[in-house]
Amino acid sequence: MRFRSIAIAAAAISAQPISDGSVLEPSVENEVAHALARIPAGAAGVSQGAAARAAAATNDVFSTNGLNATEIAVKLVSAQNSEGRWLVGTNDFTAVASDILESL
Repeated sequence: MRFRSIAIAAAAISAQPISDGSVLEPSVENEVAHALARIPAGAAGVSQGAAARAAAATNDVFSTNGLNATEIAVKLVSAQNSEGRWLVGTNDFTAVASDILESL
């Protein structure tokens, strides 16, 4: 009887789908929403971010090529500074990060 209970429990555990990271889990979605809400007003605007978007289009500014959606979200949310911006060196890539997070 005990073996049967263990077998049923093992089957139930193994039958649950494992996320491949291409779809954000609710906790990651909440972190993304929080990061986007922390962006200062106007910091992700088109005019301010035009140069950053153009630069980002030609190279992988945040080193996210090859990562799945969850990995990108975690990496970008973690890279946001205390002022709600994403800086790479002295360049402000907040508009680019915002675009990426909104697309996930």
